[in-house]
Amino acid sequence: MDELGKVLLHDEHLLLGAKLGLGADERQAPRSYAGVDEHMAFDECVALVDLSGLGSRLITGHAASALVSAVFAGRELAIGQMAPEVALTGDGGIASIALLARTGTQEYACWDLAGRGDILSSWLAFVAAIEQRGVRPFDGCQIEDASDALVPLLLWGPQAPNVLSDYLGDQTLPERGTIASRMLDRIGCLVGAPALDDTPCYLVLVPPLYARVLWRSFLSFQSVSPVGIDAFVQRIAKGYAFLAAAGETRLAATRQQLETSGLLRREQTFIGARGLS
Repeated sequence: MDELGKVLLHDEHLLLGAKLGLGADERQAPRSYAGVDEHMAFDECVALVDLSGLGSRLITGHAASALVSAVFAGRELAIGQMAPEVALTGDGGIASIALLARTGTQEYACWDLAGRGDILSSWLAFVAAIEQRGVRPFDGCQIEDASDALVPLLLWGPQAPNVLSDYLGDQTLPERGTIASRMLDRIGCLVGAPALDDTPCYLVLVPPLYARVLWRSFLSFQSVSPVGIDAFVQRIAKGYAFLAAAGETRLAATRQQLETSGLLRREQTFIGARGLS
């Protein structure tokens, strides 16, 4: 972080004419960019989104898998997999939808997708601290802000594979639904290929020291346009109709809606399962 309350690339966003506003983690993040057709970028070129302002969390510890299984209602991930996952509250309401990645045996990272990162973070912390008859089932589980460790830059659009391939040399693009280490022009990064819709999409997790270098390098491609988190959240909502009311305090969906969206696993072992209509 350059300064408290600012995302690392704050000055870069200002140079590009970004309208800034508080993100979920109380940092000044780019909400939109003047003079950019942000929605067209997703469909015709490549949208470059700095996800830092939406909230990212690292979940570690011997109880990490148990906590993730309780909070997130989707399929359980193997190491190196990533997928959109819904987090439900006890009454079946939606805390948020997150992009969840399993990066180790007892290590997970998640990024809010719905502009509800503050709610998701609070819910994760609440569940992690649950105590039942003097026993804390998730004791030893650590939840940390991951924004300072790796800067999340998203490339989303039909030309995204061409842009990212230019940095990989003989390396291959990660398969859809996976996350792996890759060298981008000698910069070690984690690169994921989340299945957010049918359009190619890549999440590049960049060491802070090189975030500005790669941000500017990506934007050197004529096909790449900076896109704010408001347009990003709207794009996510296109795939999940129930997110249209994402600004509401309580957000809900039916069991059928979540199953149709591929967000529920068969085993009803997650919090909120009984509360779904």
